[in-house]
Amino acid sequence: MQAVVLDVLLILPTLVERTFGPRGGIGLQLLIIFYNTVFLFLVSCFLFGVFSCLLGKTPRLPIIADAADQQIEGELTDRL
Repeated sequence: MQAVVLDVLLILPTLVERTFGPRGGIGLQLLIIFYNTVFLFLVSCFLFGVFSCLLGKTPRLPIIADAADQQIEGELTDRL
């Protein structure tokens, strides 16, 4: 489930770009910063996962795992 949440996060910059469509100036600079921030966050999650696996632990990304757990809990309550 954490991978699904990270995949949704990867789509966010494209949605922002298509919604607002900055052509230049400060809007374009903010979009570039947003793209770079998401990229660096995903790379850090990847490295955390790799090092956790090398140490023999199950990777649990703090913010991402909480969001995934909320999605699972919501699905379980919907089925009942």
